[in-house]
Amino acid sequence: MLGKIQGQAVCVDVTVLVREISLGGMSIETPKPFSVGSNCDFFLTLGDGAGVELTGRIVYSRATMESGRAFFVSGIQFVEPGANDPASPVPKLIEKVT
Repeated sequence: MLGKIQGQAVCVDVTVLVREISLGGMSIETPKPFSVGSNCDFFLTLGDGAGVELTGRIVYSRATMESGRAFFVSGIQFVEPGANDPASPVPKLIEKVT
């Protein structure tokens, strides 16, 4: 999964790399932290160029170091429309990457 979905966090204007994604949310890597409890709009792009816009609430944002590289890992809970809503792009996005 890692590296298949990239995008932009509109609220802080940074590039995101999706580590994991589910119907309820996602874990992302960014060069900057997020403010826990805030909402943010994300524009995610798949390797084939398909894109979706999602809104999520920041559940956590932690500094991380792996292989000498520093970054932040944040947990995002999707908000309106809910993942079970037929209008939600999340199920189609997950289907494309699995």
